[in-house]
Amino acid sequence: MPIPSIAPKTVGKVGTEYLEFDPENPRLVDDGIKNPTEAQIILSLADMADLSEVVQSIAANGYIDIEPMIGQRVGDKWMVLEGNRRLAAIRILQNPALAKGTGVAVPIISAENAETLKEVSVYAVTGKEQAREYIGFKHVNGPHKWDALAKARFAADWYKKERKSGITIEAIARRLGDGHDTVARLVSGMFVLDQAKEARIFDISDRYPGKRFYFSHLYTALTRPGYRDFLGLSDEWRIDDPMPNPVPKSHLENLKQVLVWLYGSKSDDVRPVVNSQNPDIKNLAAVLSNPTAQRIMLLRNNLTEAHAAVEPKGFRFEGALVNAKQEAEKALSQVTGFDGEDSTLLEIGKDLWKTSERIYATMVSMVPNAVSTKKGKK
Repeated sequence: MPIPSIAPKTVGKVGTEYLEFDPENPRLVDDGIKNPTEAQIILSLADMADLSEVVQSIAANGYIDIEPMIGQRVGDKWMVLEGNRRLAAIRILQNPALAKGTGVAVPIISAENAETLKEVSVYAVTGKEQAREYIGFKHVNGPHKWDALAKARFAADWYKKERKSGITIEAIARRLGDGHDTVARLVSGMFVLDQAKEARIFDISDRYPGKRFYFSHLYTALTRPGYRDFLGLSDEWRIDDPMPNPVPKSHLENLKQVLVWLYGSKSDDVRPVVNSQNPDIKNLAAVLSNPTAQRIMLLRNNLTEAHAAVEPKGFRFEGALVNAKQEAEKALSQVTGFDGEDSTLLEIGKDLWKTSERIYATMVSMVPNAVSTKKGKK
């Protein structure tokens, strides 16, 4: 069957053998591979987007051809600009070997449902510019949202390609249906990440094994003065439309260190110190704002230890005391579960009693004119 010809801005049926992936799809991890194979693209898509649910749904129900893919004719193929995840699911069901390494379990598909994979609807466009606003609105602030990294990649690429023609972040945000500050944060963070890749100091694919890439860690960190000062970024770096390569060359080693703290490193076998956005991002910002704590962090690579140098001792004592009281009350509420047979638990209870008395006696001794309530004293 010859490749179908579809007039621009119209919908036609295309055999799936004529469809190919968009290698610049925002959902792909940029592994620096030139001319990636279908298997490499599918593996990358699976890393950043959930393919399992699409594969399972199509296997169970067949391909439901309600929403056309968006495609651009390139030679004797149609490059899919919108619908790459659906195309990946189709390819996996047509050739289960493509699921190797993706973690996707390939179900059995009936002959009837397999028949629906042979031909799909495609909305024809002449180029990415013609499809950009629809795709952007749908995935940035619409019903089928991309993750933060894909949104940032899409907005940053758009801005870089059309900045010299007068496009602004404000205009992109308006056309995407999102706020200026949100898009500015995404694009700024993307420019920092791109700079790290181009300088060969960090790559997404080198993050610590088994860890998802939370792009929000980076663009959230960059809103805090502690990180900006450490990276040599001025407070005004995001007031106007952002620029590529924002981190001064003198601070690139600091950028590498921040990214390893956020995401770890597979090649150096270093785990990230940030395990959750709250409170780790905030705590690391406080560490970077304190010279003593920053030095401990650089030497020891231990966020808990470094942050202890930031917090006043009184604050740490207060937190420990409140936590101890809550845990003791929790144990008291369950004390009926003690059957009296385990002498070890009895010893632990005795040690807790003595420790509590010592804490209270020490606190009383530090308060002028305090009266102890300990038995035998008034």
